[in-house]
Amino acid sequence: MKRANHVVRIAVAAAIAAVGGAAQAQSNVTIYGSLDAGVAHVSDIGGASVNRVDQGTMQPDRFGFRGTEDLGGGMKALFHLEGGFFTDTGNQTNANRLFNRLSIVGLSGSFGTVTLGNMPDIVFDYAGKVSNGFQLTNWYLFHPGNLDSLANTSQFNNAVRYTSPTYNGLTGSAMVGFGEQPGDSKKGRNVSAGANYANGPLKLVLAYSRLNDRAAGYAGTYLGSLGLGNATTVFNRMTTWAVGGGYTVGDWRLNTVYTQVKVDLPALSFKQKNLDLGAAWKYGEKSTLNMGYTHSEQGDAKWNQGSLSNVYAFSKRTEFYVQGAFQKASGAAKFAIQNGTGVSSDRSQWVTTIGVHHLF
Repeated sequence: MKRANHVVRIAVAAAIAAVGGAAQAQSNVTIYGSLDAGVAHVSDIGGASVNRVDQGTMQPDRFGFRGTEDLGGGMKALFHLEGGFFTDTGNQTNANRLFNRLSIVGLSGSFGTVTLGNMPDIVFDYAGKVSNGFQLTNWYLFHPGNLDSLANTSQFNNAVRYTSPTYNGLTGSAMVGFGEQPGDSKKGRNVSAGANYANGPLKLVLAYSRLNDRAAGYAGTYLGSLGLGNATTVFNRMTTWAVGGGYTVGDWRLNTVYTQVKVDLPALSFKQKNLDLGAAWKYGEKSTLNMGYTHSEQGDAKWNQGSLSNVYAFSKRTEFYVQGAFQKASGAAKFAIQNGTGVSSDRSQWVTTIGVHHLF
């Protein structure tokens, strides 16, 4: 009898362990991150050249946690937390927000995906992925002031987003960030929508965003170079349209995106237009050559930029890169101002970087 009871206890314990293992297998959590730093030379910032260590030029420095739980019936719970930092100093990109890049919780199923929290807009999520800055892995190639949000420097707070299931390669998304101002539902409210089509080697995107009462923040340096404001300036409205696409053929990957941003300031309005053309050639098992051209204009002010870089992959997680970009201002634009470099004292500026990027 004792032996029989012992066998029963073992069987029960094994069953409990099996159930616990199955339950554990239904959930997963991933910890990930990206560190990137390189030695950069900028030809002209305020009249002088500078050598420095720049961070996140291939990919933004970040760390994060993401996970899902299988709820049964094809439904899953999900979360995603992501914070940015600077590899060269160890500081957070936003000292007041640990997970400043992304902080969401949601549900997904046959109905699509619903997420709530702090997240970037759909212009970044869809159009940003076919820009030169993303496809050619070069932070300097995002547009002056990042007014079109193709780089993730501004997010929607208090946001709700819906993304549809994918039908024949087509996915749609819409989101709203509530301003949460009693008596004025429009103040601080942000909306965004878009569509993404992916079928084999072809990808096409269309996206829209409208932001109310956004502080200039990161774009303040760009506004200052034009005498239009600074980091404390608040935009009444920012309206962005973006369309673009990508195509892969053989060892080549091609990309293009066009954005138009209308900015309404308290005393004036202006439009910024940007066009990217890019190509990446994988000419060896571990080597990729990236080439790009960008044209930006705001009224009579114009900027033309060319870029070239080479990336060597030691492994799937570690890369060595050499990159360069040159920008020439013309028309009413008196200063070159590449993304993240600082304002030149004249109409030309070039920047070169040699660095290492690692994913974990």
